[in-house]
Amino acid sequence: MDIEHRLSKVLSEFARTLVTDFSIQAILDELVVRIVEILPITAAGVTLISPRSDPRYIAASDDSALRYEQLQSELGEGPCMAAYETGEAVAIPDLRENDRFPSFGPRAVKEGLAAVFTFPLRDGKHQLGALDLYRATPGTMDAEAMDAAQSLADVAAAYLMTAQARDDLRLSAEVARVEQMKRIEEAHTDFVSKVSHELRSPLTTVIGYVELLVDGAPGTPNDEQKDMLGIIDRNSRRLLDLIEELLIMSRVEDGSFALEVGPIDLPEIVGRVRQAVALTVLSSELELTVELASDVELAGDPVQLERALLNLVSNAVKFTRPGGRVEIAARTEDDRLALSSGRHGNRNS
Repeated sequence: MDIEHRLSKVLSEFARTLVTDFSIQAILDELVVRIVEILPITAAGVTLISPRSDPRYIAASDDSALRYEQLQSELGEGPCMAAYETGEAVAIPDLRENDRFPSFGPRAVKEGLAAVFTFPLRDGKHQLGALDLYRATPGTMDAEAMDAAQSLADVAAAYLMTAQARDDLRLSAEVARVEQMKRIEEAHTDFVSKVSHELRSPLTTVIGYVELLVDGAPGTPNDEQKDMLGIIDRNSRRLLDLIEELLIMSRVEDGSFALEVGPIDLPEIVGRVRQAVALTVLSSELELTVELASDVELAGDPVQLERALLNLVSNAVKFTRPGGRVEIAARTEDDRLALSSGRHGNRNS
């Protein structure tokens, strides 16, 4: 099969890359392998140099071609760079008798290269890189082979630009998706923040009126009514805490949350937590014990510590069976707070 027929077959196969998801690197890798099959050469390599192609891609049919491509990139000199800069093919049938590339030539000859033929990868008036054809023996290539090589370079450039455009489109779609997710997250955070603020005001009012009723408003409630008001008060405060936690989560999500570091009055915090769960402990037939060492010193955010401790104790109370014990302990022996719950004589930390 002559060069023209082989070229036609390869170009037909390459046309399928337009409707597949081949990457730029895959196109280049396939190109250099097929060129070696078509043309009278030993190896082939291609490098994308254009700033429009980032990063720079390099493909080679074998290790020797890869060394020659990398050598030209390192030296900034060679047929590849010349074809890229001029937009014209470069033919050197015998490197030993050519001094056009004083750095690349001797190095390449020493590694076994005898001849090189380079063709620019062109996109209209712009250059994308160059296709290098290498031979281990000196000698020219006939006009048919030269034309076929340039045709392959031109068609490959067109396919590469298509792949580049597809990659750019995919990148644009990904950027748009990220931006959309960011807007959704911002809207979610804003919604949670606004709703939480809107809920806090009426809840604070409810809690205030309950306190007035309990503390001596006209028509003092009886014991049963006081119990009911107590239930309203506790649940309102719990709901207020949940709203505050929503606000904290929204601040965490948007990066505006910050802990306030300062001295912590641990006995006072533990006392408030104990008082908050006292009725639940009593109604659940549990025992709540507190053990605090006198010399425990802590620094941090007292509000967040109280919230965390209240959640832990509430969960311990909730999941401890009747007749069990919940213990809050702060000791200096291991410099940490400890919470345990379980049946008498059988604690699970």
